[in-house]
Amino acid sequence: MTIGSVPRCFALVPCAGAGRRAGSHNPKQYEPVAGRPLVAHTLAALAGVARIEATLVVLAPDDEQFDDEFPGLVGDRLWTAKVGGATRAETVANGLAELKMRGVQPHDWVLVHDAARCLIRAEWVDRLIDTCHDDEVGGLLALPLADTLKADADGDVHPEARGRVQATVPRDGKWAAQTPQMFRLGLLAPALAAADPAQITDEASAVEALGHQPLLVRGDYENFKVTWPGDFALAERLLASVRPGPEMRAFVPAKDFALSLRFYADIGFTKEFEHGNLAGFKLGGTGFLLQDFYEPQHAANFMMHLTLDDLDGFWRGLQQNGVAARYGVRVEPPEERPWGLVDMVLFDPSGVLWRIAQRMETPA
Repeated sequence: MTIGSVPRCFALVPCAGAGRRAGSHNPKQYEPVAGRPLVAHTLAALAGVARIEATLVVLAPDDEQFDDEFPGLVGDRLWTAKVGGATRAETVANGLAELKMRGVQPHDWVLVHDAARCLIRAEWVDRLIDTCHDDEVGGLLALPLADTLKADADGDVHPEARGRVQATVPRDGKWAAQTPQMFRLGLLAPALAAADPAQITDEASAVEALGHQPLLVRGDYENFKVTWPGDFALAERLLASVRPGPEMRAFVPAKDFALSLRFYADIGFTKEFEHGNLAGFKLGGTGFLLQDFYEPQHAANFMMHLTLDDLDGFWRGLQQNGVAARYGVRVEPPEERPWGLVDMVLFDPSGVLWRIAQRMETPA
């Protein structure tokens, strides 16, 4: 270690696996999640960590898909190397050698992160760096176990629901390891080289085999590893909740802007912002923009459609609040239409027509 030098941080993403347990035709890192390859979400989160100098993605020697999926993405902060091995430990070891060839020093930190942990957030990585940057060993994100642990009688893990309990394992003092796992290159490389491959399931276990005790840094339940077929749908739902995709909003006209602001707040919309002659309103995952603009012919031909999980509850709320009388607007109660939809009619103070419907169950 050079005296006075400040250790830098680099990320290493093993991305050479076949993903057989995921049940996908592609390697799971390339399976689409929320419209993008799974690993794209992982790399985007790591790119948001300012203290990571660069991320090295370690690919299988015959991988041609990464360049097809991410043309032009490789650059100063994203590197690739087709040096993946037969095991995760071998892939990481080869990646560390690649980092060394690229000028990473023994005292620099390497954060090894699973490609399949696509919900990782920059703030969780920063928490790990803050905790470990002055430590002589390093550490990993992990969670204390909350569930009761059962040992399988045949010692195997089945994707389907079968197997018999051999024993209940005490969970006190036990943690579920996550990634990133953060160690200095000069410690992790020899630890992997000296380890018995059969005993190494993650980088921390290799460091432990040398007699060290890595720090346990609390992770997050959402930082799970996409492993089984059902995990893809769960990851997609969670990504949608924290990283919303494209959104379309209509501009709704207002004859009396202040009156319409109060009206939409009273019927249950949440005002996100108000700036000049424009205001944004949200209800659940949908919304619109209210504008201080009115043309009678335009407003009289303007219609909005909204679906709700509980139309009857919404209707009762309108009646209890006396919305029709207070704002002088026309409302009609829910009614089943000939095409099978149950909806109601509501006009706003500017004459904009809202047809508000009960959400219909989607066939399985």
